[in-house]
Amino acid sequence: MNSLQTVQTFLDHIFQGRMQQALELVAPDAVFIPSRPEPSDRVPLYGTQHGPDGAARVFTTFASVLQPQKFDIHASIDQGEHAILYGQLHHQSLQTGRPFISDWALICKVHHGRISYYHFYEDTAALEHALGG
Repeated sequence: MNSLQTVQTFLDHIFQGRMQQALELVAPDAVFIPSRPEPSDRVPLYGTQHGPDGAARVFTTFASVLQPQKFDIHASIDQGEHAILYGQLHHQSLQTGRPFISDWALICKVHHGRISYYHFYEDTAALEHALGG
């Protein structure tokens, strides 16, 4: 599997509820950044996480605050160890019921068949508004 296929397989496992299979594609020393690297008391999705346990925290937290409705991938790029995807998402806040609509980009590095770096970019102002901030 090339880098892009690894990331796409990881995302497929996540969206199909196969967390354990997804985590098998995460390096032990992986860095996961969902939107912002700094943690926040207001937005539980912010903060850098590490390894498979950190990746699990990212997606468990996501599921506790957002209901995914649409996650479109407009394009993807495979460049050696790097995979880049971008598109648009539409989720709903479980707490406020507000929609969260954003363009997004994902930059990953895959080393020896496992994701070693994962940074998701999205409209953080729209996320904060949807979550009640």
